[in-house]
This record gives sequence, structure tokens and C-alpha cells, in this order.
Amino acid sequence: MSVKSIRCMPRPIFLAGVALSLLPLSAYAANLTVIVEGLRNANGTVRLELDGSEAAWNDKAAATAKTNIQAAIGSVSYTFRSLSPGTYGLGVYQDEDNSGKLHTNLFGVPKEGYGFSNNPSVMRMPTFQEAQFSVAQQDKTVVIHLKHGI
Repeated sequence: MSVKSIRCMPRPIFLAGVALSLLPLSAYAANLTVIVEGLRNANGTVRLELDGSEAAWNDKAAATAKTNIQAAIGSVSYTFRSLSPGTYGLGVYQDEDNSGKLHTNLFGVPKEGYGFSNNPSVMRMPTFQEAQFSVAQQDKTVVIHLKHGI
């Protein structure tokens, strides 16, 4: 951009452009690293769903992000990149047979490992409030300990 074009640029637009160029990119996005612990075997896939609202948590809106990781004995990790600051909830399960769904017994108790952000001690699907956490402008790490039903 030449000096002449800057002089011709309306002052508010020029100042807004200068102000935005001075802000660090981290003010707009952060990385969220998720560590999933307690995998009993390396079978199948670990499925993660990151929800940015209560509606998404309750399957009434789209998830913020979903991903799959190859299972490994012990733990796996994944980093969601460039998340906007906000409140999120995370659900995870190990899909041992790669069927795309969490298998349960006749009583609804999961047969495969599952977990949620904040590791709530409940015997049901936690509410968004129980699982929610905040992502600010700094990178964050969340550790989820898988529970195993039967």
C-alpha cells in the first residue's frame, strides 16, 4: 500500500485497520488439548465431541467440533485448534468395534469406556453445567478419565 493511498483512506477505516493489526492473534483463538486417560485396550476409535452450548450438548444444535483418534492402551490426546473464547462441554467414548455408537447393556449401562469434561461423579449423562469449562485467550488442557461400566 502506498503512502498516497493511506492519505486517501477514510480516517475511521485506517484507524480500525491499525488497531486490528496490533492485536495478537491469541486474543481471538486458543488451542484446547484433550487428554483421555484410562483406555483398557487399543481397540477401535476414541470419539470426541466438543459442544459450545447447552443446545449442542443436548443434541438440539450442531457440535462445535467432532473428531476421532485411534485408540491406544492407557491414554490418547488431541488438540482442537483456534477455538473462540467461550464455554464448552466435552464428551468422549471409546468405540471399541468402530460401530459409531456407544454400546450399552439392557439397563443402559455403557459397555465401552466413556467420560466427560470435569469428570463429574454422576450415574447419568451430566448436564451441560456439570461438564462445562471455559476457554479464554490462553491455551488450555483438559484431562478426562474414562469410566467403564461392565
